[in-house]
Amino acid sequence: MTLPNQCQQPQPDNGLSDMLTIGKLSKLESVTSVTRKLLPLAAFFMAFTTVMTVLIVYMDNTAIKHYQFRVNMSQDYDLLGVSQDNPQLIMYIREVHLTPAAEPNHKPLKSDEEISEDTAYVIKILKNKHKGFFVEAGAYNDGKTSKTEWLEEKLNWQGLLIQPDPRHYFSLRRHNRKHSQAIHGCLSPSPYPKEVSLHPESQLPKVNSIHSSILDTDDSDWFNTRVKCFPLYSLLLATNVTNIDYLILETGGTELQVLETVPFERTHIDVINVQLYSNDTEKDTVKKFLASKSYKFMENFNESYVFVLDSIKV
Repeated sequence: MTLPNQCQQPQPDNGLSDMLTIGKLSKLESVTSVTRKLLPLAAFFMAFTTVMTVLIVYMDNTAIKHYQFRVNMSQDYDLLGVSQDNPQLIMYIREVHLTPAAEPNHKPLKSDEEISEDTAYVIKILKNKHKGFFVEAGAYNDGKTSKTEWLEEKLNWQGLLIQPDPRHYFSLRRHNRKHSQAIHGCLSPSPYPKEVSLHPESQLPKVNSIHSSILDTDDSDWFNTRVKCFPLYSLLLATNVTNIDYLILETGGTELQVLETVPFERTHIDVINVQLYSNDTEKDTVKKFLASKSYKFMENFNESYVFVLDSIKV
């Protein structure tokens, strides 16, 4: 006996089922298509975000390093633990910094060989001495002239030429001072070595001024020069000479401090020519200091003040 038709399970319509399947697939393909389109955009934004994050971190680190570099370049560094007669310091100066005051690879520059008024006065005091020894700090500060070139050419003197400005230092060496030595550096105003920034002063074209621990935001600060500064006594020991006939100091305002570093009991300097652009009070201070070291003031020629050791008969 057969069961009634209403008791049988209804069979799904294949056409409707296919339509539902096609609809689902269509939606899936639509989602997949949108996803495929969004993936490159998402990847771009992720890459862009990553790159920008790295760039910002890099720029921050660079800015910090840049600031630290500017701070370091504007500060003086004192080598407090190094005395001016330290044997290693003397050897370092002698082997690294002292050079012949002549440039053999270039045609020598011509100079006016006329003797300057103050040097002529000194030579008269020294009775036209031949083969003397000089130290000139600030030689060729204008790139052209030196107070000792005539002495070397005419009286066979030799000595040490000191110039911190790199431009004038190269000019110095091109003047063919073949009997002398030179150093690209400055005289330390302290009895130990220093490293400083050198700032050329437009008001005093023949003088270089040393400014300590100054940090300004002017871009011109990048054109300042870092130089080594050594005590005068250290340089004398490096040249194996402590008996000086003629010392010329033109250091841009630190002349007194440089003189105060000199152990006069261990050196012998006959004549000191100090370039003083300062006020009368500072000039009097220099005179009193040198008087305490047995020097008498003789004469001044504009900014050149000549002092002679008391034992020298004038």
